[in-house]
Amino acid sequence: MSAADDDRSRDQDAGAYQAPLTAAHFAPRYWGSWLLLALAWVLQELPRPAVRGLARGLGPLIRRFAGRSRWVAERNLELCFPHLSAAERAQRLEAYYRYQAQTVLDYGLLWFGKPGQHATRIRIEGVEHYERLRSAGTPVIILAPHSLALDYGGVRMSQMFDGVSFAKPMKNPVLEWINHRSRTRYSGDIFARDQGLRPAIRQLKRGRFFYYLPDEDLGAEGAVFVDFFGVKKATLTALARLARMSKAAVLPSFAWYDTAADQYVMRLWPPMDGYPTGDDEADARQMNAAVERGIEQAPPQYLWSMRLFRTRPEGEPRFYPDRKR
Repeated sequence: MSAADDDRSRDQDAGAYQAPLTAAHFAPRYWGSWLLLALAWVLQELPRPAVRGLARGLGPLIRRFAGRSRWVAERNLELCFPHLSAAERAQRLEAYYRYQAQTVLDYGLLWFGKPGQHATRIRIEGVEHYERLRSAGTPVIILAPHSLALDYGGVRMSQMFDGVSFAKPMKNPVLEWINHRSRTRYSGDIFARDQGLRPAIRQLKRGRFFYYLPDEDLGAEGAVFVDFFGVKKATLTALARLARMSKAAVLPSFAWYDTAADQYVMRLWPPMDGYPTGDDEADARQMNAAVERGIEQAPPQYLWSMRLFRTRPEGEPRFYPDRKR
C-alpha cells in the first residue's frame, strides 16, 4: 500500500463520508439521472461557443420557472443593495440566472474532465498566500462562500493540494455519487456536517487545508446577529472556534466564471488579520466582511437564492414567507 493509500485509509477510518456506486443506483427510478449525466458528458465535449450560447438561452428559462427561489433572490438583492435602482437589481438578477445556467452546463467538466482540463479551465489567483503559510507549517482554512462556481474552485484546489471539506449528502444517490466522486478524485475527503469540528481539526493538524463554507443561515443556535451588507444576519461562530483550536490561518476566497477568458477563477486573499479576536460578534463581522469582499468581485455570481436572512432577531418580522405558503 502506498503512503497516499495509507493516508486515505486512515481518513476513512476516521469517518470520512463515502458514496460508493452500488447496484441500487441503476434502478429504473434513477434512469433519468443517468440520462442527465450522459447529457453532462456530451456538453463538456461540445465546442465552447455552443455551450456558452446554450447558457445565454437557458438563463431566462431558469428565471421564468424558478418560482419561489426567484422571489428569495429578488428579496436578497433588494435587502443587500438598496442603493441600486429596481432596474439595476433586475439586470443583476438576469445575470445571476445566466451564470447559473453556465455553471450547471459546465458540470461535466467537474464530473468527467481530465486533469489537464481542470488545470487549464480553472485558475487559482493568490495561491502564493496559501503556499507561504504551508511552507511555514501553518494550518490553513479556506473561507469559501456559496458562489455559483464554488465546486470549481474546490476541485482545482484539491488537485493542487491536499484538503477536506464538509457536505450534506444529496437526496438523489446518483447525483451524490458523481458529485462526491468529483470532489474526492484527487486528494479531497468529505465529512458530514453533523460530525462537528473534530474531524476538521484533526485534518488541519495533519497539514490538509479545510474548505469551509461559512454563510448559510442554520438558525440562531451557535450564531450571533451581525451585519451582512448592512442587514442583521444569523452568522455562525464556528470558524473562530475552529481557527483558535487548530491555530489555523483563514484565507478568504471567492470563485466565479470569467466570461472573457472562458475560465473559472478562484481568488485567494491574504489571511484575515488578527483573527480570531475572541469576541464572537467582532469575529463574525470580520468573516462576513471577507464574504462581502468576495461577492464584490462578481456580484451576480453569488448564490442569491439562499435564504440568507431566514432567522431574525427576536421581535423582528420575517423577510421570506413560510415554505408552505
